[in-house]
Amino acid sequence: MKSKFLFKTLVAFSLLFLLTLPESCTISTKTGFSSIENQGGILNSIVERGELVVLTDDNPFNYFLMNGQANGFQYEMAKKFADHLGVKLSMIVEPDPHKAIQALKHRKVDILAMELPPITGLRDPIASTEPLFASRQVLVQRKSKGGSKDTPGLSSLDQLKGKTLSLPNGKFKQFDLTLALNATHNQLDIVGVNRATSPALVSLVASGEIDYTIAWEHHARALANIYPNIEAATAVTPEMGSTWSVRDDADQLLEALNQWIKDNIQSAGFKYTLSKYYNNPRWVHMAMGFPANKQRISPYDELIRHASENINWDWRLLAALIYRESKFNPNAISRVGAFGLMQLMPGTAARFGAGPESSTAEQIAAGTRLIKTLDKQLKSRVPDPGERIKFILAAYNIGLAHVNDALSLAEKYDKNPEVWDDNVEYYLLAKSQPEFYNDPVVKYGKVKGIETKRFVADVLESYQHFKTLAVN
Repeated sequence: MKSKFLFKTLVAFSLLFLLTLPESCTISTKTGFSSIENQGGILNSIVERGELVVLTDDNPFNYFLMNGQANGFQYEMAKKFADHLGVKLSMIVEPDPHKAIQALKHRKVDILAMELPPITGLRDPIASTEPLFASRQVLVQRKSKGGSKDTPGLSSLDQLKGKTLSLPNGKFKQFDLTLALNATHNQLDIVGVNRATSPALVSLVASGEIDYTIAWEHHARALANIYPNIEAATAVTPEMGSTWSVRDDADQLLEALNQWIKDNIQSAGFKYTLSKYYNNPRWVHMAMGFPANKQRISPYDELIRHASENINWDWRLLAALIYRESKFNPNAISRVGAFGLMQLMPGTAARFGAGPESSTAEQIAAGTRLIKTLDKQLKSRVPDPGERIKFILAAYNIGLAHVNDALSLAEKYDKNPEVWDDNVEYYLLAKSQPEFYNDPVVKYGKVKGIETKRFVADVLESYQHFKTLAVN
């Protein structure tokens, strides 16, 4: 639907945004938000729980999948900061800026890592970090073709009068319309486009489907690497820093973030990451490839979906296991002879109906038969289905015999045999020490469990990414 908007100045629209920001907003369950305990300072809470929760939006440059691997500028920066704190990273995607701010204010997330202009005056204000880099919003249009009336290049915002501007529906009223239009009485048509990111609209400008949109300059210039017919030279806002946001009371977290930014912003690694996503046409192509097919994790998604029904798993969990095993390469062969998507050893594969010449469907089917068998054998000892998944993953990696040994050790030494983390996992790691691999309850001897610990953690981490970025 088109609406007529009378534009004043940047200050006027900024004030309008602040006045219309809702006091409360229901958080969609689709984002997977869950409450975060606030025990003392938020920085201490993050370290104690061992997890940093970062929210970004659905902009493909920020966070996307490529061949099963999480990528994106905001993802890489958040991962580096989580590593700096020594905690794991959990990413959440929320396209609505209002809901993102509400999630931060209500302690659902720790950090907003998304392009937001500086915001002040909220009832529960948020605080911005030092800028990671500088940018501004610009008008995106097609380049003039020899003066053609069909594609005129506007050199001034005054010339937008009477034109149609397309913006992401639902967001433009709050953020993108805080434009610094020079004229005080410019009238133009605003079209809100449903389910569209700003970079996606830039691609529509390039294809001629729309004439004008607004984008952040670093996004627009990156997209100009693959759409040479667009230009993004007309500034809509003054230059501003691209920052992260935290709650206003998160003083220690803000201080730690600012110090980390200060220590790293001039580093070669930071500059490389920034350049990779915004200056390298190859990475721009890959980032823009994600929004067109949000359900795609691999070329084998439909096979994985079908096979997962036989084991009652979320198909994205099975995809995460396959990704960790073979990176979705059906021709992969390990140094010990495991082969294919599921990396089954020849003897195990033959037992479950597959061989080196089997099709991808047969490989996946054999792997799920193994998983089903492991589930059946572990069910009596680990009754909780969610917890049992960790045991199944461990057994898939190292063999059920060694997992059973660790279970027996946990039972003998008063750890919880029905819990993986820090319990049965602990004794799988302990089986590398003589006092434990020589224990009478251990039947299968010494083993190094560190790789299996990493395997379980890696699969579950990939699963979280797939759940966030791939539609169920």
